[in-house]
Amino acid sequence: MNGSDMQFRKDMKRLVIPSVLQMLLGNSFSLINTLMVGGLGDTAIAITAAVGQISFILGMLLAAIYGISAYITQFYGVKDFVNVKKAFALMLISSTLLSLIVFILVSMFKAPLISLFIQDESAIAYGVQYLSVIVFVFLINSIKDVFSNALGSIGKVKLTLIVGVMAMFVNILLDYALIYGKLGFPVYGIVGAAWSTLISSMLSAVILLGYVYWNKYYFNVTLKEILSIRWDFARKIYITTLPLLFHEGMWSVGNMLYAVAFGHLGVAALATYQLALTFNRYFMMGIFGFAYAARVMIGEKLSQVESGEYLIYARKFTRIALYSGVVVGALILLLNPYIVHLFPNISIEVRTSFRHVMVIQAVVMIMFFLNNLWIVGMFRAGGDNLYTMKLVLVTTWLIALPLVFVGVYVFHLPVEIVYMLFVFEEVAKAGFGYFRYRSNKWARNLVRNM
Repeated sequence: MNGSDMQFRKDMKRLVIPSVLQMLLGNSFSLINTLMVGGLGDTAIAITAAVGQISFILGMLLAAIYGISAYITQFYGVKDFVNVKKAFALMLISSTLLSLIVFILVSMFKAPLISLFIQDESAIAYGVQYLSVIVFVFLINSIKDVFSNALGSIGKVKLTLIVGVMAMFVNILLDYALIYGKLGFPVYGIVGAAWSTLISSMLSAVILLGYVYWNKYYFNVTLKEILSIRWDFARKIYITTLPLLFHEGMWSVGNMLYAVAFGHLGVAALATYQLALTFNRYFMMGIFGFAYAARVMIGEKLSQVESGEYLIYARKFTRIALYSGVVVGALILLLNPYIVHLFPNISIEVRTSFRHVMVIQAVVMIMFFLNNLWIVGMFRAGGDNLYTMKLVLVTTWLIALPLVFVGVYVFHLPVEIVYMLFVFEEVAKAGFGYFRYRSNKWARNLVRNM
């Protein structure tokens, strides 16, 4: 093993292990909430699915703003710490403003938004109570996650990992107490799940920001520094990140429309879709870690003039995604019968369709892995956001969404067949993504002229 290989493995382990642990926490957080709410039946799961789509759209738009972290990584790679702080401040302003707009819109139109997915009036009223609390989580996380993403973009994930562990345990305890009326609390049901999420989010935000500012840790920007950003600096960054905002916005709205289509098939179909999404994210947490490592490691190499190591790294990460997808797909097939039994209170209809959908996921898992690595890891490291915007327009809006809507509204196909049409987006995306990966057009030095 030569020195380059040893350095690659050393850096990868340093970044992947904490990142996977962080993803494990985040997805365990989501899984535990689903398990807790699942004890209330199909309707409760469907409500969390509906509200989750609203949260997902905001999350994807914010993920686009977090694309500014590619600049933070490359500035950090050339030790330009002044511009590291400037890029972070721009990311913080953008994230906060976007979340405020979403907060106002969702607060004004809670019932109409939920009725897009659920037609039952009593379920809509119940969902409005849930969303009335969750909407405040949007604001808190929009600030907290800027700090988490910025720290992650320079490989500093230990702090966010520790804070995540604390938040998860608080959330589990409060879920148990508030949903089912334990430890002296009344029974709040699904609204209790919303309150536990809000309280744990507030706690983690206070701890994370308190640590950063108390210890003057990397991103302790002042209000003066935030307001002193020049437009010419912001414009150069927005030129590459705005296509990503459009990309994530269009993709998240497309995913919301998928949920609308599954909701049209009934509460059972929407509950199946929600369970499938939850476990899809859980099984994909490993590749999220490698995609994060690829974004940091390849981004740093791209910032170095005349360095061709980014290409070697890109090929190594692609092989990792390929092999990992095969292994995880086989693992899903083995665990499928046991996963279904985690939800004893769901209906027979949901249990059956969920088992079938998990098999479909296992078959295409390798596509999920490659797409995540290429798009979120490598392409984003080089600021290739205009291409990914075009990619999502084609694969989501011109291929998969029309297939799903025709399958649901014209042919009234069963949920398993509709899910196959849904995952065809990943198959198409992997095909187009492969040619982009091989072309090397995604690899750009973002900070050379800044």
